[in-house]
Amino acid sequence: MEIGNWKSVAGMAQTYRHARELGLETNIAELEAFGFTIIPPEKNGAPKGFAERMYEKLLQITKAEDESAVDLNRHSDAEKPAYGRQIFHLLERDPIFIDAVMNPVVRTIGAYMMGQSYRLFSMVAFYKDGPARSTHMHCDCVGVPPPLPAYSTLCNVSWILTPYREETGTLGMVPGSHRLCRHPTQFEQPKFLGGPMDDDVVVPIRAEPGSLVVFPGNMWHCTYPKTTDGVRAHVVTAFARNFIAAAEDYSDLPDSVLAHGGPELARLIGRKAWQGYGRAGPKLEDMALVRAAYETPYG
Repeated sequence: MEIGNWKSVAGMAQTYRHARELGLETNIAELEAFGFTIIPPEKNGAPKGFAERMYEKLLQITKAEDESAVDLNRHSDAEKPAYGRQIFHLLERDPIFIDAVMNPVVRTIGAYMMGQSYRLFSMVAFYKDGPARSTHMHCDCVGVPPPLPAYSTLCNVSWILTPYREETGTLGMVPGSHRLCRHPTQFEQPKFLGGPMDDDVVVPIRAEPGSLVVFPGNMWHCTYPKTTDGVRAHVVTAFARNFIAAAEDYSDLPDSVLAHGGPELARLIGRKAWQGYGRAGPKLEDMALVRAAYETPYG
């Protein structure tokens, strides 16, 4: 059907038209029905070889960076919220990570889930080399008390950089859990994570390098134990509603990063946020950027 600029869903019409042009309608249907979707490499909107170049850059970073420079890496796997190594503040590491955020498919799916006033919450690489333990069942609404809002306040768009299978420590999803609007309890951990829940309630993600795995913050997910040698890696591009404080501090990003990403990147990292004002108060033009968000959840 022809999509009009209907006031009752202000913000959605433009986003959905973009999604239709990019061939994402089936993925949106899967997000609504099951709480997750996999966008294959041929639909990721990136130039050929993009994921391979991102992976090579990530390998360079992991070799050059002192692992202990990241606080989480100084703790044991049993203490950390996610097992394996994590690499933060990727935007300033190389322009390819800026391109990954500004990718039209990534931004369209982010706008669909978080509204057009969405912002960048974080960009983090998850890296495991060799066998590794699982990460427990959880959802990404950190610090949000139950019941969680029916519209998620956060979403995860992950660039898959290595083959993801059960044996390589892939992500596991509980289809439909995004509608429960709460965090999983200790009694809802699957047996392979030491809990009582049947393992077949969890669905392992199978994805090739260059795929995008997408799910909202309300979605219950975990990882499978990695039993293989070699590297398992993905880069999470997380977006949030405009009123959520970003996990990463982008205030000191150099001008060269903003020049590469353009005005939309500046907005995504909060340079046009109305929050954080001083004695002069907020700027009216910045407040106007989020006005549509309190008219519909798509603004």
